[in-house]
Amino acid sequence: MTFFEKFNEQMNFELESAFIYRTMAAYVAEQDMDGFEHFFNLQVQEEVMHSDDFKNTLQRLGQPVKYRPLDPGNGEFEGFLDVFKKALEHEKLVSSKIKELYEESLNQPERYATVFLQKYLDEQVEEEETFTKIVTQLERINGNWTGLYQLNALLGRRAE
Repeated sequence: MTFFEKFNEQMNFELESAFIYRTMAAYVAEQDMDGFEHFFNLQVQEEVMHSDDFKNTLQRLGQPVKYRPLDPGNGEFEGFLDVFKKALEHEKLVSSKIKELYEESLNQPERYATVFLQKYLDEQVEEEETFTKIVTQLERINGNWTGLYQLNALLGRRAE
């Protein structure tokens, strides 16, 4: 697979991430946790914007854009902690894919893709940190509904 085919695949993976987060939003909404849903809906928007950013970059560089079928996952979770642990693991996967793409970009004759990908390396550090903190908080809450409602309220105030 060429570098730009991998770049195109990352565009698709970002869009697939949006659908994965949409399944998580649906799960927490079914549990009447509007703040958690708000948090995941913002994640959906962010992933769609990332996908569009990759698409626009491909087009600016004169590369074709090819979409593939997306897999949103099965949408099955064992509770709020499981949802956020799976989200954290997903972000770690995104990070590994971005790092791999970045490393390969260093072998490309032009540096535009390298500069572009640097901001996504930085973004992934933030994403993993955010989800790690939420997982830690959920572990400390240990299923206590008072704590869950407080975290739900906090996540409901997340700015766009």
